[in-house]
Amino acid sequence: MIDLAAIGILLIAAFVHGAFGFGFPLVATPLLVLVMDMRAAVLLTLIPTIAINLVSIAAERRWLEALRRFWPIPVFTMVGSLIGTRVLLSIDPEPFRLLLALVLVVFLLLQRKRGDGPEHRIPHWGLAVLGLGMGLLAGLVNVFSPIVVAFALYTRMHPGLMVATFNLSFITSKGGQLTGFALQDALDPIIIQLALFALPAVLAVLWIGIRVRRRLDQGTYRRWLNRALWAIAGLLILDSF
Repeated sequence: MIDLAAIGILLIAAFVHGAFGFGFPLVATPLLVLVMDMRAAVLLTLIPTIAINLVSIAAERRWLEALRRFWPIPVFTMVGSLIGTRVLLSIDPEPFRLLLALVLVVFLLLQRKRGDGPEHRIPHWGLAVLGLGMGLLAGLVNVFSPIVVAFALYTRMHPGLMVATFNLSFITSKGGQLTGFALQDALDPIIIQLALFALPAVLAVLWIGIRVRRRLDQGTYRRWLNRALWAIAGLLILDSF
């Protein structure tokens, strides 16, 4: 039953990502930790997230420009995610359920803000610190969306460039997490097999989500997604006590 629930959650998250352009780990992780422990939930999402973001990058025209201008972000995201994963695997993961709920709340609050005005340039050392923070969050709770939203609001960077930059960072962060699991001998073969088994269906549902994206009213869809995320955050908070 847990396997069926986990696959269903992966498919829901894949549809959200396809229809909205982002959101796979943001939706999948908090739902999965309601039916399994944090470590298993993170591990289950790694391979599908890498595949989904490879598809996204293949469709992106600006990823080379993003890599040239913002390379410290994906590079240091990998470093931070490796550190965060080692922490996750070294101590009791239960408190991170509450941290994940708080990350969701911060993301939802930041989404209400709007950034206007010229683009702000960040020095490379600032991009490195940003990437390190994103990686740490990815390693600990598998989600770094609040940092992405805050960065976008502050810098007001071009949306296409932002999507390309953070798709690259998602891939490098998942690479760091996989490395962290491997170094700790924590790559559970049952979880990996489940992820690989679900992957074709995940990619198929992602494609369906992309196809229906143009037919959806994005404003209404965003409101319903936000309400669902508020409900998930509430369940995680209640489940943490």
